[in-house]
Amino acid sequence: MPQIEDEILTGQEAQELLKISRSTLWKLTRQKQIPAYRVGNGKTSKLRYKKSELISWLNSNRVDWEELES
Repeated sequence: MPQIEDEILTGQEAQELLKISRSTLWKLTRQKQIPAYRVGNGKTSKLRYKKSELISWLNSNRVDWEELES
């Protein structure tokens, strides 16, 4: 059985996890800041996200408070 971190998320689930809007998720995906996977072909294809990769992306973008205060 796969671990929770390896869970595959829909766009809506990814938005909920990251607490961001649909347009922000699409922008980050288009800019290749977060990895996405295409399921299907053509106009009917859907994007999916790995929960573990979204969490890794969050960790890599952690704010360093010392940098903000200086």
